[in-house]
This record gives sequence, C-alpha cells and structure tokens, in this order.
Amino acid sequence: MHVSDRVENAGLQPAFMDYRALGSRYGRLIDQFRMSRHVHAYLLSGPQGIGKLTFARYLSSLLFCESGSKPCGTCGQCVQIAGGKHSSVTEVSPEKGKAIPIDRIRELISLSSMHSLDGRERIIIIEPMEALTPQAQNCLLKSLEEPDTNVLYFLLSHDPSSLLDTILSRCMVFKLAPWPNGVLTRTLRSLGYSQDRVERAAALSGGNVGEALSMLTEPAEGGREAILAQIFGVKDARDAVRCSAALKDMAGSGDQVLFLMERYLQQCMLVKAGLLQGELLDNSPLAGLIRYASVQELADLIDQVIQARKLKMSNVNWQSNADQLIFKLLEATSKWQKS
Repeated sequence: MHVSDRVENAGLQPAFMDYRALGSRYGRLIDQFRMSRHVHAYLLSGPQGIGKLTFARYLSSLLFCESGSKPCGTCGQCVQIAGGKHSSVTEVSPEKGKAIPIDRIRELISLSSMHSLDGRERIIIIEPMEALTPQAQNCLLKSLEEPDTNVLYFLLSHDPSSLLDTILSRCMVFKLAPWPNGVLTRTLRSLGYSQDRVERAAALSGGNVGEALSMLTEPAEGGREAILAQIFGVKDARDAVRCSAALKDMAGSGDQVLFLMERYLQQCMLVKAGLLQGELLDNSPLAGLIRYASVQELADLIDQVIQARKLKMSNVNWQSNADQLIFKLLEATSKWQKS
C-alpha cells in the first residue's frame, strides 16, 4: 500500500481500506465521487459478504466527509455513516427475513422528495434488492426513471439476474470482485490475526472479506463452521433429523451457512484437482470427503447448494429447503464412501 493510501484510509474500518489496491475500476469510481460526477443510481453486485454495504457507505462518506482527505473515517459524518446512523443516509433491509413490501418503497420515495436536514444529497441504500417484491421493484422503477436531483440510490444485489431488466437499465452496475489474496491477507494481518489463521481464512473465503472476517471472529463452538461440521457429519437418517432440528432456528443466517458450504465444497474441488494445498482443509468439516468424492461429484453437490441458496432468496420455506439439502448430501456421501 502506498503511503498516500495509508493516510487517506487512516482510521477506517477493515473493509474500507485499500480500495484502490483492488483495481483501477475502484479508483475510477472513487474519483468520480470525489469530483461529484456520480450518476443517480448504482447497482452494487457480488456475493454476500463481499462488502457491498461497506463500499456503499464508503462512497457515501466521500460526499459527506468534513476532512480535506476524504473519507477520513473519524469525523462525525464518517462515523455516523459507517454506523448506519446518518440522518441523510437511509438504509433499507428486510425485517426478520421477510420481503420488502411496496409500502416501504413508497415511504422511501416520499422521503426522497424532501430535502435533507443539511441541504445536501439524500442517499438511499437498499440491501438486498432480491428482497423486494415484484410490486415493490416496479414502484422503485418509477423513481429511478424520474429521479430527484438530490437523491442517490445504492441498490445492493447478490444476484442481479433475479431483478427486473428495466431496473438494471436505469443503474450503473458495479460488480465487486473477490479481494486479491495479497490485499486480503495483508489487511487481515494488520488486524492482529496470526499468519496461519489468516492464510486459512483467506483461502476458504475465496477473497470474500466478510466471510474471512467471520471465520476469524466466530466462536469455536456454536458458529457456522460448527453447524457445517454437523451437516457434513450426517451419516444416517437419525443424524439428519438432529441436524434439521439444529438448523430450524437459523433461517436468519441460512444464507451465510449455505455460502460457507458452497465455499468449502469449492475448496475441496481445488484440493482434489491439485490446485490448493490440502493442509488448509485439515481441520475443516470436509477433510475426509476429499478422499472419497470425485471432482464431478463435488461439482454436482455445489449445484445443489446453489439451488438451495436461490430458493432461500425466493423466500421458500427454510426448513424444507434445508432438509432437502441435508438428505441430498447424505445420499451423496453414502455413495462416495461405498465406492
């Protein structure tokens, strides 16, 4: 990281740091905001945990920061935005996993018609866009087609293909890419984590900074990795029932569990193909599966997990979705271990 970058990013949260090191696309977008040459709506896309909300807050800070070196991360404006508490930055997300209804979008449109308290732009952040009902998406579309000059939208999406084409056409789409391994490990090491833990988190997260941080901060017991160990430890129908009961109350974090399951399986594929060191998975729930499963069988199971994630985003009943995936995994692992 250059000295100027260190000064510019002083005091910012981990996922705020080193954006220019992620590629020239980030630098160009940051410069547009510095010069107030941004458009009225951005669709930030990428997998869950990649940092879409944090990047939206970062870009918002560029417009509100009181320091000469924007964003400073320490002034009142930056602190309020980073904490999701700024009066001119409205963040919208589903309540208890429910869809975002049309009435909530109508409230936002009404709010956007009013000037902010400080006379500057009003920013609206919606995450994830997949949570909007079709009626809510159509309602939002009207505001995107005829935007108020003082309103800036950040629409955050895990899967833009599920959104209306007309919404996509009204936004500048910016896809957040996985962090390069060097940038991610350097950032995580700067937070005080040991080299071996950082290397494992970086490898298993696939460059997803949010997932890497979750792995490093989760408790050893009761976290998502513990749940995964239970899922991948299912050996018979009785185990499957116990696992189903454990997952019953995890609808709110189901997306994260499925994402981590997908990542683990992908890492197993890489190990099986000789593209990743097997030692990185020695203490993972899947260490034993690498010995038995073929690359194609792992790929087929990944497809099942991806389908489960899509069903979860479509608000399909979490319990039945999880049960179906558990029994498909049981069927697959039983076949592997007999072959």
